[in-house]
Amino acid sequence: MRRLHLFEILDQPWCPKVVRDGATDFLEHITNFADIYAPVRPLLLAAIWRSGSRNVVDLCSGGGGPWLSSAWSAARKNGEFPLTVWLTDKFPSEALGLRLDKSDNSLRAVSEPVDATAVPSTLHGFRTIFASFHHFSDDAAVRLLQDAVSKGEGIASAEVTSRTLNSLAIVVFVPLACLLMTPFMRPFILSRLLFTYLIPLIPFTLLWDGVVSCARTRTPAELKELTSGLNQFTWTSGYAHRSRLPLPVVYLVGTPVSKRETQSHDVNQQESQTQSIVRP
Repeated sequence: MRRLHLFEILDQPWCPKVVRDGATDFLEHITNFADIYAPVRPLLLAAIWRSGSRNVVDLCSGGGGPWLSSAWSAARKNGEFPLTVWLTDKFPSEALGLRLDKSDNSLRAVSEPVDATAVPSTLHGFRTIFASFHHFSDDAAVRLLQDAVSKGEGIASAEVTSRTLNSLAIVVFVPLACLLMTPFMRPFILSRLLFTYLIPLIPFTLLWDGVVSCARTRTPAELKELTSGLNQFTWTSGYAHRSRLPLPVVYLVGTPVSKRETQSHDVNQQESQTQSIVRP
């Protein structure tokens, strides 16, 4: 199945804020409840530590993402290499501020809109983006990666959707999970109940965007193609397994090439060019 870049409701400026917040709140809840990004956590943390950064700028955070979960929180507070995470979004969620522990300065929400393709120079740190990279067209995705490269910041994307029947089958059940789990979500918000049960715009949005997300998510090979020409970074892509859900996590990780690696690459390139010149 080829990639289809259809539209998602949550991407649209006309999407009601109450629906956007309700949907992102549920996605936050299910992400942490199932710890669906556990398979990629060691890989991402290793990339962050390898980059030497103590700050993380999370892009398109929505309701918070995995960094709010207990498992990722423990990793964030690692005694040997503690991290400070900044949560950003083009449409910041008001509910996110209510979820944060005010006494925990290692996790902070940026209240101003942040464009993932042009992150302000005041926000420094390794960039992560969960469940959102497929929202960007190829041109916008390249701009997002180029912005990180041009500012020397490592970057990693991770998504659990994919263009497979297995992923699509699970996504179809997400609205049902929304109906079952909404009463237990905190903080309690009356409008969330209204647009889940009386006017079910939130479950509908989750279904539509879930199916479209599967159609839009890139394969590891397609992710790698986006990095063509960005040779200042080392890029890896693939699927990470071992989640509570039978869904692999597709990832792309880029870290700045070290000076030694750059010199080795230049030497290999020169040798290759020399061989092509002297070849009879």
